[in-house]
Amino acid sequence: MLTLLHNAFLCTGLPGGFYPDGALLIRGSKIIWAGALADLPPQSEPVRRQDVGGRVIIPGLINTHAHGGLSTHRGCCDEGDLFQWAAALAPHTSHLTVEDNRRGCYLAIMEMARNGITTACDCTRYGAGVFASVATEIGMRSLSGALVNSPDLRHHGRPNWPLALEETKEAIEAHKGNGLARFYLGGHSPYSCTPALLREVKREADKLDLPFVIHVAENRRENEMVMEQYGQSPTAWLHGLGVLDRRSVLAHCVWVDEADMDILAETGAGVAHNPGSNAKLASGIAPVPALRRLGIPVGLGTDSTLSNNCLDLFQEMKLSVLLQRAASLDGTIVGAGDAFSMATLEGARVLNWETEIGSLEVGKEADLVILDLSHPLGLNPERVHSDLVYHAGPQHVRGVMVAGRMIFEDGRLLTVDEPAIRHAIHEHYRHQ
Repeated sequence: MLTLLHNAFLCTGLPGGFYPDGALLIRGSKIIWAGALADLPPQSEPVRRQDVGGRVIIPGLINTHAHGGLSTHRGCCDEGDLFQWAAALAPHTSHLTVEDNRRGCYLAIMEMARNGITTACDCTRYGAGVFASVATEIGMRSLSGALVNSPDLRHHGRPNWPLALEETKEAIEAHKGNGLARFYLGGHSPYSCTPALLREVKREADKLDLPFVIHVAENRRENEMVMEQYGQSPTAWLHGLGVLDRRSVLAHCVWVDEADMDILAETGAGVAHNPGSNAKLASGIAPVPALRRLGIPVGLGTDSTLSNNCLDLFQEMKLSVLLQRAASLDGTIVGAGDAFSMATLEGARVLNWETEIGSLEVGKEADLVILDLSHPLGLNPERVHSDLVYHAGPQHVRGVMVAGRMIFEDGRLLTVDEPAIRHAIHEHYRHQ
């Protein structure tokens, strides 16, 4: 049976795609019609009609960079720059097991689903398939895997290569036919991986037809370290190794200059921009307007609850605008439309998933969020756009659908027993 969502203020995520009396027609997991209700053609099949009560429907939000497995240790270090913070975290996180990772993933994915995030790119060190398994159980879409490191460069924790390759192959096999789960292979960063390791990881990623993910140019000291050792910026050095192409997802890219950005534009690599995390760790502000002017896809990411403390893309949309304006003293440098695009369709481009998700249009997956928004003057396209970026938050989320299936509605996750899961996690750590 077809499902018709109607009596909605529909925001498709496409230019001009606002319909004050809008509707979506869904068959299975796919959108087969979107637009003004008055233009809906007659249907020859039975239709289940769902009145959303004048609420706003937007595309599902896409989190292009997260570390869900670390969510058990939120707030254990809230001070210091990237390297001071990482050193303080090591005693808390270096001993975490795959089961700790699983517990953290439950906490993260439940929070993300409540917050209107329907897809996340997640990074771990061990248990490359854990996030995908938990996300699939809850009903969220994922691009996940492990970031490897060289033990002689990153001393905390045991080596994770070729373990990550073995885990990823097992996860791919376990999720064969699962349209919600995709995987990647990646390296942690230029300062924690040898050239030989990064070449090997990228070679294996290409063999398996997988994306390559890495943290890049996050902190000024990182750039100095790579320059001192290799005589190049991190971006130029990675390009020389041959690991950058259109399937590369680069987290952060705060410290990139014009030459670096030209490399990104030439290779087609995408950028996961994490404004909240970068601000908290005193890393700086990525040159997002310049990146986007060159046609480089930029998505938004929350990073982990250790460097951000919440998994809220509404907050990241707002910060992505405000920080650019505060730094440039230019009130027009980034707007609400730019931020919303980065949280949806542009984020899908970063993850190489834009043909299926990121906007509400015919042929794409029915990944959407229903928001209870109101305005003193009434809703219109301009006010909705403004409210989505500058006013809205998780408290306005009333429904979340992924692949045509409601996974969250009116304050409750529909696919798992959230209170029981949270209780079990709290009980486990209470006895540690």
